[in-house]
Amino acid sequence: MIIRITLMLVAAAGLAACAGSNSMNAKSATEQDFGNSVASLVKAQTADPRTLSSPSTEPVTGVDGDYANNVINAMRENVAKPAEVKQPIELRVGGQGGQGGS
Repeated sequence: MIIRITLMLVAAAGLAACAGSNSMNAKSATEQDFGNSVASLVKAQTADPRTLSSPSTEPVTGVDGDYANNVINAMRENVAKPAEVKQPIELRVGGQGGQGGS
């Protein structure tokens, strides 16, 4: 019984020590840079940068209805067919044709 209590106290002390250390709370270089690539792409692809801070509430106009309909139909027709996707994958390691060198 005393051993169990001692082990529980040691485990609790270890967890408390880990929770308070700055190394666990410090952000890695990846975490510090997280989201910057997406933000830069959005900024680069925006025709009018003012719309990023105050977007318009009006709908987009100027798209030809027939053209938009043709684009949507083309996108729906070009979706991959399940039968085409279920082809075997071949992995070759080593020499040509899977045979080792001689």
